[in-house]
Amino acid sequence: MLALTELGSTTVLSLLCSGLALLALARDQPRLAATFMLALAGSGLISTILKALFSYARPMDAIVRVHEPGFPSGHMLSGTVVYGLLAALLLSSQVRRGARALGITLLLLVIVGIGLSRLYLGVHWPSDLLGSLGLALILLASLLFFLHYNHSIRWVDTLHVPLSANALSMGGKSVLILAVGATVLLMSQTETIPNKPHSATHLLDIHALRTFFPPELPRWSEDLVGGKMEPISLVFVGDEEELLNAFTRAGWARADSPTPLRVVKEGLAALRNLPDPTGPATPAFFSDRPQDLTFEKPDTGSPSIQRRHHTRLWQTSYCLAPSCRPVWVATASFDMGIEISPSLHLPTHHIDPAIDHERALIVTDLTRVGAKQEGSVHVAQPLRGMNAAGDPFWTDGRAIVLSMACRQFR
Repeated sequence: MLALTELGSTTVLSLLCSGLALLALARDQPRLAATFMLALAGSGLISTILKALFSYARPMDAIVRVHEPGFPSGHMLSGTVVYGLLAALLLSSQVRRGARALGITLLLLVIVGIGLSRLYLGVHWPSDLLGSLGLALILLASLLFFLHYNHSIRWVDTLHVPLSANALSMGGKSVLILAVGATVLLMSQTETIPNKPHSATHLLDIHALRTFFPPELPRWSEDLVGGKMEPISLVFVGDEEELLNAFTRAGWARADSPTPLRVVKEGLAALRNLPDPTGPATPAFFSDRPQDLTFEKPDTGSPSIQRRHHTRLWQTSYCLAPSCRPVWVATASFDMGIEISPSLHLPTHHIDPAIDHERALIVTDLTRVGAKQEGSVHVAQPLRGMNAAGDPFWTDGRAIVLSMACRQFR
């Protein structure tokens, strides 16, 4: 999402338009060069003026730092204009039909991706993006009118740059390469707001935790848009180091973060049916937060990434008296293979519907290395449900309480 959002940033679009303008001048097309520069200047000017006029507040749960007003979205406005202009030029070009269709599709996906990235990063409301898209289409239509205007525009059409076509072409290509480099650099340097676990504000004693699930906590994990998924099936007591040590001793590995390159690597391992013991897991949410920790373990019968045990953990705002040891909640499931999700229409893991079996495996593994089973608590009624990918599951609705490492309670 950071990469997609940077494709609509002022720096990247400035380099992109400058490079394309130089290439247009190298081909003796000053009108086209002027159109690209007007696209950049016009979208930037409209965005600046409207932000100053409206001063519209952004959402409060952004995960990257921004300081300007929210409407319009400069990324969405400028990105739609520039990539839309490229798509329009490709549509009317003499490029082969298949290549033309592929190029236009990719450009439209970039526009959609920029909008989705701004939503995902929490810096815009949907209305910001829809309004920006409307403004962008008006500006794009004006630019295409300017580009294809039949009469001569003297100050544009007679523009001459005192450089050779080869120099202009080399300069344009170099600037386009800089645009790619700028995307990577800006993505890596974006200031993000850390998604820290909840601080402990509620104190529990072990007798209460053995008796009931903390009443202020949600009882379900959620998908990206807040839909209910699996209920909480495990409750852990212990700090992060104790959890890491216990799972490691039990033969589990901490999953890597789902960065773009890491997800590609996992996908290649899945295609080749190879092991990937620390492959990323899809984010799931609890109280609007993605998991703090993910652990996984290869299937003994088939070490491929296609089949794995895994669990997602979230640190809660509860801690256990008297020393305020953190309380965590978790869900768990077993990946049986790769499928095209019936709800997402994307490749994803297919889970074993008997998710209580995975809960039992984790309890067995952790108690074998010293964790103590404190009891079980009622979370939900026995039920059948579906996860974000549309896979069914069933459960008895209970959560097992485990305390990590060697502290005994009375």
